[in-house]
Amino acid sequence: MKFKPSLAAEEFIESVYQRVGARTKAVLSRSALLLAIGEGVPAGFRPADSQGKDLDDENVIGDDLRDTVRAALNHRAGKTLDESGYRMAFRQHFEYGCKRLKEIWDESGSDQTRFVASLLKIAGEDFASAGGFTSLVPLLPVVEKEVKLKVLQGAPEWSVNGPGTNNGLLVISGQPGSGKSQLALDLLAQLANFGVRFVFFDMKGELEADPNNAEQTKNRTQFLKQTGARYVRLIQEDLPINPLFRHQNPTENVQVAYEIANLIRCFAPQLGAKQEHNISDCYQRLSNPDFPSLALELENSGATGVDLAIIQKIKRFNLFASARTAIPPERWLETSLVIDFKGFHTDSETKALAAALILNFLIKKLGQQLAVKNVIQPLKMVLFVDEAHLLLPKEHKAGLLSQLARQGRSWGFPVWLASQDADKFLTTGTNETNFAQLAECGVHFSPQTLTPADQKNVLGSIINQKFKKAEAALCNRGKLQSTGLARQFWKDGGK
Repeated sequence: MKFKPSLAAEEFIESVYQRVGARTKAVLSRSALLLAIGEGVPAGFRPADSQGKDLDDENVIGDDLRDTVRAALNHRAGKTLDESGYRMAFRQHFEYGCKRLKEIWDESGSDQTRFVASLLKIAGEDFASAGGFTSLVPLLPVVEKEVKLKVLQGAPEWSVNGPGTNNGLLVISGQPGSGKSQLALDLLAQLANFGVRFVFFDMKGELEADPNNAEQTKNRTQFLKQTGARYVRLIQEDLPINPLFRHQNPTENVQVAYEIANLIRCFAPQLGAKQEHNISDCYQRLSNPDFPSLALELENSGATGVDLAIIQKIKRFNLFASARTAIPPERWLETSLVIDFKGFHTDSETKALAAALILNFLIKKLGQQLAVKNVIQPLKMVLFVDEAHLLLPKEHKAGLLSQLARQGRSWGFPVWLASQDADKFLTTGTNETNFAQLAECGVHFSPQTLTPADQKNVLGSIINQKFKKAEAALCNRGKLQSTGLARQFWKDGGK
């Protein structure tokens, strides 16, 4: 049964569902309907005009609750409703429920914990007593103010999510010792000052604990303390997430299995089409996929080649949690994270695959549109990938970063990329992307390493000078804006 909600109800659900911890819009929509059925709709209530997009009752309540909801609406009406009457009653209760939830949301001061406590109090239990209420719903905070960062000394601040911005994409390039890493740390520290969390894919171990490097130890201690970030050294420690998952819909799960198998092949060029297909088939047979169970299923299928070897390597490295022990991504991302990949040493393929699996997991689990509010794009976190050329889309690489660069900010998590060579941001192949021209902020420390043609593609012009340490060119969408000294964490401290 299809019905059209009002624009007010549609916009309320769209703008609030993630902020209250609802996994999907359907969860909050169902709460609205059931609240109205429980309280009853006042006789004088009239829904607003139906100007929203078509909704199906199955999307709101699912198959399991349809008969129960119909019986409840019949009870409220005092008679057995025909199809037309059921549609009218369903929409009336849905609209009133959205109105009530908005009232409760406003009364709670747009605070998730107080909002949930109010709903539980309505249900008959006062969880907002002096003892306090601890929400069991994982909370992924959203920053709804404009985030403006200092990049070059004396240059205008860069707005990540304000008016006139589009993607929040940042690219940084520079040779070792140029000041690239110190700028990256300073920008992340500035983010933390705004309450924006980050996941820093530290491919080279910039923040590793090195007792022989006093300056690095000082920077590391200050950065982790100032940002509140947790540091994880892969291989020595595992991540408490499982990047493999099963979709409840069998048809959708076939696609999930195919995408995971294809992702693995993208970062393991020695894997053939037949082996990719075998990984996909084995994945589909798993009720709760994780790397130990996938490795076992491959063994049972008779696999003995590179497909089994790749999965066994990830299992042996113990990078991820099992399906049984994994925690939700929202809980994992309660604080900022630094993930150190240096333990992979020269195994760039496995390093890149591990990073790609994490990024793919975040896209699939958290990639839901966040509505712009007062010309500001809300932010959940920033994904910062160092040594990004390992993941940039080439002939045999998946277009994860291309997808994130274009859509990430609308989901609340823009992507930032760093690489030694600026020409690595000019990619070819199936997912061809000029990240330098796409980026709303580009900082390039070593333009002298580029050919004149590449300088034009990256900077929009040619720079005939060699920069001193920490000097850089600042660009917007591939057009040179200014040059000067870049911010450095050891000196500026993200302030």
